[in-house]
Amino acid sequence: MNEIIKQKIKELFFKNKGYATTKQISDKGINRYYVSTLEKSGFILKIKTGLYKWVDYDFQYNFELVDVFKIVPKGILCLTSALAYHELTTINPWQYEIAIERSSKVIIPEYPPIKLLYFSQKQLNIGITNIEVDGHLIKIYDIEKTICDCIRYRNKIGIDIVKEGINEYIKRKDRNFNKLMKYAEVCRVQKILKQYLEMLV
Repeated sequence: MNEIIKQKIKELFFKNKGYATTKQISDKGINRYYVSTLEKSGFILKIKTGLYKWVDYDFQYNFELVDVFKIVPKGILCLTSALAYHELTTINPWQYEIAIERSSKVIIPEYPPIKLLYFSQKQLNIGITNIEVDGHLIKIYDIEKTICDCIRYRNKIGIDIVKEGINEYIKRKDRNFNKLMKYAEVCRVQKILKQYLEMLV
């Protein structure tokens, strides 16, 4: 492969913090044939149709998490995935749980493992915070919204995980019970949340 073209493509990936689309490459006047050549040679990895990652880019944190949000750019990290990020559970989730709007249509590749949760607009758009991972912005629910969502999905993720999450939340100095109860109202879990709190506090 022409080393000059390869270097030009590599610079584009590094400028975009490790990722590039076939359109971005084509816009540089580079034939898409070179994308296929780089993929076959192991220099780049296909994340989804039209999107690639430079394999040897110096990802410092969790490159898979960035991959997930390149696949589902409008998604929000939630449930046990958010619990783990906020250090509210000892479990290590085997899949990435991502909240999206109910009318969204997303094609999920075989890897990484992604579980989509379809939320109403009202429940989707509260409690969102942004974090930066290797220069890429990722949306995640804050600790209070995460607790409320876990209560909503308690029968799917497990009661023990919910109890552990609430117990760890209570220990935190940055907890905000007013915000927690506000979110609980929106998520319609006030009664159940109060029962958990009475049992654990």
